[in-house]
Amino acid sequence: MNTQQPLATLDVILCNQRQADGTQLKKTANGRVYVGTHGIETEAGHQEHFDDPECAIMNYALEHYDFWRSHYPAQAELFKTPGIFGENFATRGITEHTICIGDTFIIGTARLQISWGRVACNTMAGRLNDPNAPELMHQQSRNGWFYRVLQPGEVQAGNAITLVERSHVDWPLSRVQNIIFNPNASASDLDALSKLDLLAAIWKNEAKARLDSM
Repeated sequence: MNTQQPLATLDVILCNQRQADGTQLKKTANGRVYVGTHGIETEAGHQEHFDDPECAIMNYALEHYDFWRSHYPAQAELFKTPGIFGENFATRGITEHTICIGDTFIIGTARLQISWGRVACNTMAGRLNDPNAPELMHQQSRNGWFYRVLQPGEVQAGNAITLVERSHVDWPLSRVQNIIFNPNASASDLDALSKLDLLAAIWKNEAKARLDSM
């Protein structure tokens, strides 16, 4: 399905910045940001580089922040501004339930495509002081997602996120994740994922390996 439909807004762009103590901290990137096949670079020269092009950009939906503030009221300060989930893009208007694997978007002058979901790990458990946080993120599809970059370009906060192609309307990311994060997923579901073109190889291979072990 081809379309030209603005679905959402890129509210905030974030990039790691090295602090005086040598640690990295997510900070808002102002102005134009270059988006390449392996990450981003800000006007100020800050960069995030990912070896795997399937992980070039990580997006987190601002819609989820209200849930986390209510779920962890004692830690509400953590959710005052974007960045706690490690995102590069904080957006409003799309979530894991409304995007599909392979969705292609134009943001600014860049062309991006949904590749797979973000796998929460012990880092998030530590940040939220809850060992169950990653599992909760996965089971509720509040984990975020990755883009591969089809066409490098420049983006900035306030850009519209325009859907230009949807190849797998039957495969919203939440459905994919209900299989990937389910240890009892059926053989038929795993087989379907292993053959889903435009899904990142890491999840296709995982589905195939689990299928082969049955």
